Amino acid sequence: MKKIRLIHSALPPIAMAETSSLLQSTFIPIFSPTPSPSALKIRADLSFAGRSVRFNRIRCSVSAATETTVPWGCEVDSLENASDLQEWLSQNGLPPQKMAIKRVDVGERGLVAMKNIRKGEKLLFVPPLLFITADSEWSCPEAGEVLKKYNVPDWPLLATYLISEAGFMNSSRWKNYIAALPRQPYSLLYWTRSELDKYLEASQIRQRAIERINDVTGTYNDLNDRIFSRYRDLFPQQVFNMETFKWSFGILFSRLVRLPSMGGRVALVPWADMLNHSCEVETFLDYDKSSEGVVFTTDRAYQPGEQVFISYGKKSNGELLLSYGFVPREGTNPRDSVELPLSLKKSDKCFKEKADALKKYGLSTSQCFPVQITGWPVELMAYAYLAVSPPSMKRQFDKIAAAASNKTTSKKDIKFPEIEEEALQFILDTVEASISKYSKFLEESGSMDLDVTSPKLLNRKVFLKQLAMDLCTSERRILYRAQSILRRRLRDIRSGELRALKIFDGFRNLFN
Repeated sequence: MKKIRLIHSALPPIAMAETSSLLQSTFIPIFSPTPSPSALKIRADLSFAGRSVRFNRIRCSVSAATETTVPWGCEVDSLENASDLQEWLSQNGLPPQKMAIKRVDVGERGLVAMKNIRKGEKLLFVPPLLFITADSEWSCPEAGEVLKKYNVPDWPLLATYLISEAGFMNSSRWKNYIAALPRQPYSLLYWTRSELDKYLEASQIRQRAIERINDVTGTYNDLNDRIFSRYRDLFPQQVFNMETFKWSFGILFSRLVRLPSMGGRVALVPWADMLNHSCEVETFLDYDKSSEGVVFTTDRAYQPGEQVFISYGKKSNGELLLSYGFVPREGTNPRDSVELPLSLKKSDKCFKEKADALKKYGLSTSQCFPVQITGWPVELMAYAYLAVSPPSMKRQFDKIAAAASNKTTSKKDIKFPEIEEEALQFILDTVEASISKYSKFLEESGSMDLDVTSPKLLNRKVFLKQLAMDLCTSERRILYRAQSILRRRLRDIRSGELRALKIFDGFRNLFN
């Protein structure tokens, strides 16, 4: 982080209670003993517990992603390490469980019911003693004191803590937990720039992945410049390096939990993070004060041998790929959406006035809006109104820009019948341009050059290609639906105008 950077985890609404809420946390630390203009900023949408899983038929060992991997952890389907973890947890306060870690069809490893589990039953009961938080005790207390002296915020602090404990593997209290973590998490952090450009060119997730990779890289560089290089005895480079930080942030993005009942505290919760995600459940993790542990309440019954699931939040397929490295089967995620990029035309006579109006409300001349299978937000329509509005509507620019943002208390669902056709056509043109990009990728994907010499790398290429095809197929499906809706609305408007014209001509003929 050579300048001020922002780390974010793609943060959509997440189910926390009966209603969904946006779990975003902005950390603005003073990254030196005294305030500094170059204070590190980290913004992260914290997801519910869970791990990277695959919902598609093609699987591969992600440890084949690069030549270099961390020296700790295990393969994603290791049961031996998971069994040792369960035994250690039981010895340290985890009560008897109705679930056990097993190899599963969805997610390599998962928690499977060993007894009948009723709908509405509370499970887990992981005590706070087994949480990893910003207040956890360090195996190297001096390292922890240095980070606290520099007021390092929770995310990079936890990332550093995880690496530090891994470096003390045999003497660390968390050795069994670290040994059970994947040696290389499923994460877009491990995709190369060329892979992102090649496989995700059509999707807006590509840009978000690039930003995340750059932000993780910048976070490490800033920590290294400001702290690690000054305290090499505490932070040796062979342990605290870019590769280990990529690993630790991959673990945090896929496993860190925000606990609303503990004041929004973030934590890694061993055992609970072995639960896999299902789009068909809505139950989530939280701290239960009465039982003094992290629990979740089932929203369906499970028979012995069935895998037990939780929800990682109301995320799109792209967001699930971004943080967890998997894409649900097409049509199975009711929360799926695709980001549609809209832009003002630079040739617009009122480009500057419109840009100024957007800037006033925190928007830019190129803006993305989520489109779901059921439709799109009113903000998208307002942006389209602004994009096509003529100079005669200058006085309305501020009102329309406010409606395109979420920074207004006035009614956002504004309508301008005189330019509605142009606005809908503007959106349709953008939708069809995006569909064209997806279709081109999917048509060409069958003939992609997968000529690599290593069988492991070949397997990886096939794996990444399949993930990209799954994502692009699901996002294009949503755009096809939007295209259909837009064409129908435009047809109705135009047929209505034609009918009105015919009626007008009929009246005129009466008087001729």
